[in-house]
Amino acid sequence: MAAVHRHLCIFTMLDMIIFALLMYRFSMVSGPFTEFLILLTAAAICGTGLVWTLRFRARVSSFDHRIDKLLTNLAVFFLVVGALQAFLGISAGDIGLVLQSGLLVLLGFATRRRIATLHHPMFVDWYGSGKEGASKLSLDEVYATCPSCSSLLAVIPSRLSRQDRCPNCDGLLVTISEEE
Repeated sequence: MAAVHRHLCIFTMLDMIIFALLMYRFSMVSGPFTEFLILLTAAAICGTGLVWTLRFRARVSSFDHRIDKLLTNLAVFFLVVGALQAFLGISAGDIGLVLQSGLLVLLGFATRRRIATLHHPMFVDWYGSGKEGASKLSLDEVYATCPSCSSLLAVIPSRLSRQDRCPNCDGLLVTISEEE
């Protein structure tokens, strides 16, 4: 669970960096007063997000809920900006803007998937108690996430086959690219 927690912290920071870069880009196409307001808003959100992420990393109580809200807002921001850029890119015939919008939409969906990890019962127990919870892994088991629904699972990698399915979403646990 510590690795999952570290992963969430790192990607929350990366999401905030991308948010700051997008806000900086938006400020470049506006007037001086609007530029100041955009940069001030971005600095306030990124500053708050940085403090929340550091407190989440330290496993302070209730900061998992704040990171949930932060990731939800960042995901919505990425999806909305991606959709707007797609519309502008298509109407202007700018393939670069269309590609960027596609990447932002994908980032929005990836950010939404990380929120599911925050709500997983094993993660909630681990975050709140500081222990792995009631279930202990055997020597061969490792924690893994389902490629379809991001559920946390305890698996034995040497025993996985192409037919194994997730107990939560019934999706395949081993994809063709992972098998090679």
